[in-house]
Amino acid sequence: MQNSNNNNSVNEIYIQPQQITYQNNNEAQEDHNVSLSEHQNNLNYRQDNQRSEITYSQQNSLFNTNNLNFNKLIQIFVQMPNGRILSCDINKNEECLQQIEDQIQKKEGIPPKRYRLYQDSKLLNTISKKTIKKYSTLHLNIKCTNKIIVVYNNQRYIILVKLNDFVLKIKQQLEDNFDFPIKCQKLYFQGTQLEDQYTLFQYQIQKHPNPIVELKLQNLIYINQESKNRQFMNYLDIFQTIKNLKSLLIQKYPDLGKFHLLHNDVVLKDQFFLNMKDIKHLSILKLVEIKYLKFEIQTSTITLKIKKLDYETIYDIKKKIEQKLKYSIYTQHLFYKGEELENQKEIFECNIEENSKLYLFNNLYLLINCNFDVFPIIIIANKKVQELKQKINELNSQMLPDYFQLKYNGEILKDDIQLSYYNVQNFDYIFMEFEI
Repeated sequence: MQNSNNNNSVNEIYIQPQQITYQNNNEAQEDHNVSLSEHQNNLNYRQDNQRSEITYSQQNSLFNTNNLNFNKLIQIFVQMPNGRILSCDINKNEECLQQIEDQIQKKEGIPPKRYRLYQDSKLLNTISKKTIKKYSTLHLNIKCTNKIIVVYNNQRYIILVKLNDFVLKIKQQLEDNFDFPIKCQKLYFQGTQLEDQYTLFQYQIQKHPNPIVELKLQNLIYINQESKNRQFMNYLDIFQTIKNLKSLLIQKYPDLGKFHLLHNDVVLKDQFFLNMKDIKHLSILKLVEIKYLKFEIQTSTITLKIKKLDYETIYDIKKKIEQKLKYSIYTQHLFYKGEELENQKEIFECNIEENSKLYLFNNLYLLINCNFDVFPIIIIANKKVQELKQKINELNSQMLPDYFQLKYNGEILKDDIQLSYYNVQNFDYIFMEFEI
């Protein structure tokens, strides 16, 4: 088939019927309705030196009544991941896919390599005139980005994401991979805080090849476990009790077992609230495992071996001594490294070391004989003689310590020696002698 143009003349087309093949039933039906003989009668055949060959596709368009105006723009739609509809005007006579990609990048800022286009669940690598129709709807699916970089405290953390991921999912990844508590996280991109209910796509992160997100933390406390050289981060709820905080840590880290929490080297009691102990943002708590301790109780005549959990109290030790030695709890005085241990304190708080020795002294009920005038005094056996003299002076101000001496079993008691050294027992007599 050939075509020629001349000034002031109409187009003349010579048709060779034997060259025409029909591609589909629709085209065959159209050619059946418009017969070849009718066209030949209406066209004036003429040839000149400027003949050019008309392709089969051009023949097809001429005979397709739906494409008579094939230069007209048509409108199609692209549905974005967030559900928004983007309209595109394209020319079917040009490369369709390229036009659509250009308009998506111009209107949304998304380069073609960041997404795929689908029509009726079918991936479109190319778009031809036959596949695209007026008012067609294509679906845009964001490809997985390589990474986003999260920066905290001048340190970078890299996570893999999809642009249609919600911000909350990014926070979850930061907690799962790097232990940052979700409740403490604030994420910022180019100065804008990212809200949990929005996607990365909605913040147009797709426009940046290596997006950097800044992480800020608030209401955070650190918990150090020195025995295993590890540190936990936890959300700070100042109205939470120490007991509740421990329970949450055990749920998150089941291998912890039983432990103490310390702040400024002071054991935090379970019933206290965090705000009662001046615990605030970025405070550091120390986690120390509870364990059994073995130690000895030493009296003047007996050594008693004891094994106790370090969270038990000094009072619990005294109950054990009462069971074993029949010494009343209320007469016992336990000393460690020269300091008397208070009943309410836990063994752990007293820093009692493994295989150490505690010294037990009971109250002594002594009878003081002063010129046949006898009066009782209660004192601890490890007290020095000088302290016994002071107690006597407290009972009678006229008895000045510098003007009398004490004797036991005929021996003068020296002021700087403990009563236990002289093996003084309950209800023993101590004699006073005044110096002249």
